[in-house]
Amino acid sequence: MNYTEEKSKAGEYLRLALNYIAKHNLPANPVNYTVWYEYVSGKNMKLKKAIEHSLENAKSLNNNNVEGLYQRYVADGDRIVISKLLTKISLMLKDITYHVSETDGDLSGHGKNLGDLAEQIGDVHDYNDIKKIVDQMIVETKALVKSGKRLQTRMKISSEDLKQLHQELEKSQQEAQTDALTSLINRRGLEKRLELERIRAKQNDSPFSIIMVDIDHFKKVNDTFGHLVGDSILRSLARMIKDHLRRNDIAARYGGEEFLILLPETEIEGAKAVGQKIRKALSTKEWKLKENGKSIGRITVSMGISLYKFNEPEESLIKRADDALYLAKNNGRDQIVTQKEL
Repeated sequence: MNYTEEKSKAGEYLRLALNYIAKHNLPANPVNYTVWYEYVSGKNMKLKKAIEHSLENAKSLNNNNVEGLYQRYVADGDRIVISKLLTKISLMLKDITYHVSETDGDLSGHGKNLGDLAEQIGDVHDYNDIKKIVDQMIVETKALVKSGKRLQTRMKISSEDLKQLHQELEKSQQEAQTDALTSLINRRGLEKRLELERIRAKQNDSPFSIIMVDIDHFKKVNDTFGHLVGDSILRSLARMIKDHLRRNDIAARYGGEEFLILLPETEIEGAKAVGQKIRKALSTKEWKLKENGKSIGRITVSMGISLYKFNEPEESLIKRADDALYLAKNNGRDQIVTQKEL
C-alpha cells in the first residue's frame, strides 16, 4: 500500500487511527497503527469490510484480532520473504561484528554502528526498511575495510554476500509483485502502478484509461479440457495482450481469468482501439490441444473500459470498468463496453 497523502490529510488519518487504537485498548505498535491507518484512509477496502464485519459481531477488537487482520489483508506474503531476508542479514551482522572484535585497532565506531543495525532488525516491517539496513551495512563494511588491514580478506567475503543479498532483495520485491503463472504483474504490483499513474496524470494534466478483460466461458474450458489447458490459455492470452501494448502500457493479471490493462495518456476511444486489436488477434488464433491437435474451439473475451477522473480513488475507476465488463457479459459476451454506455 502506498501512502502519498497530503500532510494535512495524513495528520487527520493519524489522529483517527490513534483514536481507534485507544478505543480498543491496543498497544500503539506498527502493526496496530498500520491496520487502523489503512482502515480510516479507506484505501484497503477488503480490510475495511473485514473490520466492519468483525465489529458487527464483537464490540471490540483485541491485539490478536488486529494481528490476524494485518497478516491477511496487509502483510500478505511479504512477511515470509522479509523473515528469510532478515535471518540472512542477522547472521551476516553477527559474522562481521565477530571479525571486528578479533581485530586490533580502533574500529569500535563502525562495530557500534553495525550493532545498532542488528537492533533495528526487530523494527523492520517492509522492504524499504530492509533496503535501508542493507545499504547502511554496505557503507559500514566498506569503511571497515579501509580502517583495518587484517579485515580485508574477511570483509571481501562479507561485501560479496551483501551484494548478493541486495540482489535477492530486489528479486524478492519483483517476485512479490509478479503473477507466477503469466509473468504479468499481480494486483499488488498493479496497485503501485495505478498510484504512480494517478500522480503523473495530475502533474501532467493527462488522462489514462483502463481495460478490464475477462475470458468468456472460461469455467467451461477448465471443466472440459482440464486446468492445465486453462493455464496454458491464460499464459497465451497474457503474451497476446502484451504483444499489442506500447512500451509504457501495463498488463496485469487481476485474478482468475481476469486481466487489467493500464493505458497512460489514453482516452476512451484509444483504449477501445487497443481492445479491438486484441479481440481481432484472438479471433484468428487456432486453439488446439498439444498432445493430439484436437481443437479447443474459439476463445473470446469481454472488455470494460473506464477513463480516470482526476483525484478519484482507484476503486471508483476500477468499479466503472467492472460495471462496463458486466454489461458486456450480459449483452452476449465477445464485445467491448465503455463507461459511456453505462
